[in-house]
Amino acid sequence: MYLLAVLFAGCARLPDYPHPTSEVHTQAPPHSPLTDWAEPLLQQHPGQAGLVLLASGTDAFLARLLLAANAHDRLDLQYYLYHQDLTGKVFTWALLQAAERGVRVRLLLDDMATRGADNELRLLNRHPNIDIRLFNPFLRDYPRDMQFLTRYGVSTRRMHNKTMIADNTLAISGGRNIGDEYFDAARNAVVFGDLDVLTLGAVVDDASTEFDRYWNSELAVPVEHVLQDADPHDQQPLNGLSQKLQNWLQSNQQHPYVQALQARVQNLAAHYEPRLFWGKAYVVADAPDKIRSRRYQSPLLGNLLTLLENAQQEVLLVSPYFVPGDEGVAFLAALVARGVKVRVLTNSLASTDVPAVHSAYKHYRAALLRAGVELYELRPDASSGRENRRWTGSSSASLHAKMLVIDQRYFYVGSMNLDPRSIRENTEMGVLFEQAQLGQEASRDLQQNLPFESYHLQLHQGEVRWQELYGDGSVQSYDSEPRASLWRRLQSWLLGVLPLEAEL
Repeated sequence: MYLLAVLFAGCARLPDYPHPTSEVHTQAPPHSPLTDWAEPLLQQHPGQAGLVLLASGTDAFLARLLLAANAHDRLDLQYYLYHQDLTGKVFTWALLQAAERGVRVRLLLDDMATRGADNELRLLNRHPNIDIRLFNPFLRDYPRDMQFLTRYGVSTRRMHNKTMIADNTLAISGGRNIGDEYFDAARNAVVFGDLDVLTLGAVVDDASTEFDRYWNSELAVPVEHVLQDADPHDQQPLNGLSQKLQNWLQSNQQHPYVQALQARVQNLAAHYEPRLFWGKAYVVADAPDKIRSRRYQSPLLGNLLTLLENAQQEVLLVSPYFVPGDEGVAFLAALVARGVKVRVLTNSLASTDVPAVHSAYKHYRAALLRAGVELYELRPDASSGRENRRWTGSSSASLHAKMLVIDQRYFYVGSMNLDPRSIRENTEMGVLFEQAQLGQEASRDLQQNLPFESYHLQLHQGEVRWQELYGDGSVQSYDSEPRASLWRRLQSWLLGVLPLEAEL
């Protein structure tokens, strides 16, 4: 009887939570450290947006800390995952410090991010300058894992967007969640190769508008309506949390990652001004109601497909989870057939953190290669020589960046993978930048690194082969998934025969 009760409870919709009055972002404050830096630059480049690539995990985390430390009026944050690890604790402390200065902090989290964090969310939400909302929240009165079954099609569809906006003046968007593995801080674990962009200009106002659309959605529920709080006005536990974070930071001053951050702390002008690209920039994003509709036509996907259809010379596509389907294979084959050079970088079986996705992708490799697509898979040791990973122990590399370069002119970075889940199930967002110098540099850097950080796939007598290039110019060939353990290969085989592709 208990099991039946749980199942019937799971089939119910979420309660009708009272929803606050809609609100929109404020204009950039006339005088703040961020606007004082950005405005003179924008005046020198009228009608354009500035963009800084954040490829290094340490640099990407430092950028977030600098925005939090220099914000004067408001911080808006939207994330899929937010871990309570080293970087998560440091970031939470930085947000609390901003709130103590009077900065309004709006934190929108997909509820997938909150497992085990309910108590901390309650306490943070007590701060008068911090508001937290949970997107598509799970019910709290029975097991979360069971809701993936009993509320299938609701709990399984998530907000995958990632952005941070400070004073409606600077924004960070891209592929990174909040967690050690995204910022080169993980020890003895997978470290994600990822990419964000720091932007300024009118594109930031567009990012703020998209944030407001999600913040005001009925699917974004104030945390106090989801999590019961016995005494929301008692500030003592919140003060205790703040002190606990402060003590933790002080006790970790000698941590090599903390020291690396301190060594790189500079002001905005010194750190980012020499790295700015200027051009046209656009935010492209799904609507929050995408997760309620099976017929939703993604404007993000539509814009990228239009650019791809008009490609003339070269397409560089980076997607950690790549399941093109027959339709995607035919689309890329048509590009190659009319003379466009198409290169794709994705994860190998040895480097992926989601073997199930790889088990679906592998069925399309031969067809892609026959069509003339150049296919590369990341090597698990791709990061082993990087100086900025010296504190990560024996960490292996996994691709997490989502990037597209078209004709060395259009550059896209965001949260969307080229797989069924991103296209049909989850909401996504990204930034599209039109700038020839950036496109040329991204194309050149990727092509220079591909041979030494990835396996080059080729067909030999109809079978897929992997080629690995060494620093001395020698090449080793593999006739099966290189460096993948026997267990991984068994996983891939088993998952590959199951009808899972539509959910990946």
